[in-house]
Amino acid sequence: MKGRTETTKSGCGVCGATTARELYTARDWLGNSDAVFIVAECEGCGVLRTLPEMTDTELSQYYPDDYWGEASEPGGAWIRSSQSDKIQFVKQCRAGGGRLLDVGCGSGFFLRALDASKWDRFGVEIGKAASEQAAQALGHDHVFTGTLIKAGLNASSFDVVTLWSALEHTNEPRANLAEARRVLKDTGTLIVQVPNVASYQARIFGGDWSAIDAPRHRYHFTERTLGKLLSETGFKVTRITLFSKSHNSHALRQSLKAKLHGDGLGPIGRVSFILSIPFIKPFDWAMTALGHGATLTVAASAV
Repeated sequence: MKGRTETTKSGCGVCGATTARELYTARDWLGNSDAVFIVAECEGCGVLRTLPEMTDTELSQYYPDDYWGEASEPGGAWIRSSQSDKIQFVKQCRAGGGRLLDVGCGSGFFLRALDASKWDRFGVEIGKAASEQAAQALGHDHVFTGTLIKAGLNASSFDVVTLWSALEHTNEPRANLAEARRVLKDTGTLIVQVPNVASYQARIFGGDWSAIDAPRHRYHFTERTLGKLLSETGFKVTRITLFSKSHNSHALRQSLKAKLHGDGLGPIGRVSFILSIPFIKPFDWAMTALGHGATLTVAASAV
C-alpha cells in the first residue's frame, strides 16, 4: 500500500536508517522480470531507494551483456559526439589535464573521447565484457574490473574522478564517495551525474519514468540529498547543471512512449505519441531552463 513503511536489514547506504516510506512502485524497464519494485523515501535522510534490497550478485542478473556498451565497436566520430556533453562539462570545471579516473567507465567511451595528450586515463568497471572493451582501447593496466572500493587504488593519486550515471547503481553510495575522496588529490575535482528525482519528469511519471530504471538504480538523488552527501564525504559543490543533451529529452521521449503505448489506449495512444514528437525537445528545454531538468550533474572540489 502506498505510504506504508518498509523495513530493511542492511540499512540506507547514505545514512544507515532501516525504515523508508513507500512512494510508488516500478517495473523492470528492460523487461528482464515481471517483479514489482518499490521506490521509497528513506526516513533518515530523505534519499529515495529501490527496494527490496539486493546483493551485487543478485542485482547482476538484471544487467544485459550490452548494458554498459555497444554490441559492435563504434567509430571515433560517434564516440566524440556521444560524449560531447561530458567533455564540455569537464572543460567548464577548468580541469585541463592530469590523471583522471572514470568510475563505472563502461566500454570507456568517455575516456576515449578525452585528449590523450593531456589526460592519463583510468577506468573502473564491474561489467566484464565492457571492462575488456575499455581495456583494449586504453590498456589493461589502466582499467580495473570490479568496484571502486575493491580496486585498492593509491591515495591522493588522481586529479579528477568522474561518476557518470554510476553512483545510482551502487548499494554503497556513501562508501563510494568516501573512496573517491581518498584517491583524489587535495586539489582534485569530483564530477557526479545522476538522474534528478526532483525533476518534472520524475513528478509526472513516477515509477514509469525511464530514469528510475528499477531495479538497477538503487538510489535516486535530488540536488539537496546529493549535495548533503557530498558535503559529508569531504567535498564542496562548485558547479551544478540540470541540462543534458544526451539524457533529458531522450528520457522524456521513452517515458511518454511507454505511457501512451502501455495504458490500453491502442491506436489513440500511438497516434498521440507520434503527434507529440515535435514538441518533446522544445518542451524539455523549456522545463530545464526553468530549473526542472531531468539530469543532475555536479562538480565538487575536495576539501
